[in-house]
Amino acid sequence: MSLSSSRIPARITIALAAAGSAHAQQVVELPVEDRLLEADFPEVYRIGGGSDWELLTTVTSLSFAASGNLHIADLSGDELEVIVVDPRGNLVRRFGRKGEGPGEFRDATEAFALPDGRTVVPDNGHFAYHVFAPGGSFERMVRYPGVGPNHNRTPAETPAWSPRLRKADRWTGDLILRVTWVWEVQIDSVTRQGSIKVVDGPRQVLRLHLGEEDSREDTVSDVLSRDDDSGFDTQFLFGALPGGAVAISHSPDYAIRITGPSPEVSRILVRRLAPRPWTDRRLDEYTKYLQRGFREAAAASGEGMFGLVGGIDRLVSRIGEARFSGNIPLIEVLETTWEGNIWVARVPADGFPDLDFETMLSGTFAPAQDRPRPRRPAPIDIITPVGAYVGTLPSAAMPVAFGPDGLAAYLEIDELDVPEVVVRRLPEGLR
Repeated sequence: MSLSSSRIPARITIALAAAGSAHAQQVVELPVEDRLLEADFPEVYRIGGGSDWELLTTVTSLSFAASGNLHIADLSGDELEVIVVDPRGNLVRRFGRKGEGPGEFRDATEAFALPDGRTVVPDNGHFAYHVFAPGGSFERMVRYPGVGPNHNRTPAETPAWSPRLRKADRWTGDLILRVTWVWEVQIDSVTRQGSIKVVDGPRQVLRLHLGEEDSREDTVSDVLSRDDDSGFDTQFLFGALPGGAVAISHSPDYAIRITGPSPEVSRILVRRLAPRPWTDRRLDEYTKYLQRGFREAAAASGEGMFGLVGGIDRLVSRIGEARFSGNIPLIEVLETTWEGNIWVARVPADGFPDLDFETMLSGTFAPAQDRPRPRRPAPIDIITPVGAYVGTLPSAAMPVAFGPDGLAAYLEIDELDVPEVVVRRLPEGLR
């Protein structure tokens, strides 16, 4: 199947930004009716479930280089290994180990392929990024922003150590990121005793620039407040676009903001889908969904950690007391392809945002980095960077990572809880 986006109409209106600003925002009204597309993508290869290098433990990140090589970050205990496979699924190289020497990891959990084949590994133990050459050899270590050569502060006193959700920008070779959690250190002026409080990170997208020895983070977009006052934690979703632009979703409505390379919003893509307000019936269904999810997570991870919140029964009871107003979020996942298209997974019309309960529970006491996981089938809208609506896959899983030439990597978990990475190829019209 091949679709030409130039033949797909989109009604475009122009609106001025806030009064006093000369910057104009293009508001693109996407069609309300779905144009259904087929989602039968042929499998190219599968990694995992085998022996030797194919046996994966915990996949923490997936990313492609421009060559089509897939970089798999696999975490076994506290040991991170990077596995690189070619576009046919053959092993190219493996590297990475725990240690104190150059290119060895103290506390690393993920890895990112840059377009030129280099690999960047954040290491919270070294307060630095390891950079590996395309062949896997160690190239250099780049300190976190604000970290000097003789850094002696604790992690909680080091702002750049706070957990970040990172993605590679396949056009610039940078990383774009958002801070997910922040440790606030408070020191009593009299006793000089300190306390640490964990709060949500700022709702902004940053761009990481790697120098020879130091790095810096520049703001791409700074969203000062939520678009939602319902009490529901609407996800902050983002993906890189050509020319330094970034697609961002941060409201319960279907509104995707295009920003960058300057922080101003240049375009807003809107689908005026019917809102789904919280009703007593929906709240009851969602409460049962949460309670069931947390009980299953407790059964899988053990009851020990729940003593801090009075046990799982107390936690489930508190969930039953929750109340929301406003509307249920419409968007669940947002990713971008190598051709610059935006894939938007919607929350199913009869459901709620999909939650990772085990990660949420571990994050209650030690906020964890968001990690890829199998994604449920959902309606996925495909939109071009200029706002042309290509169509909707009525029920498909969102890839964890997109690659060149239509490659797309998915994560699956088999019946023995062993992860498998499945790479499929998308048709030209959907890339």
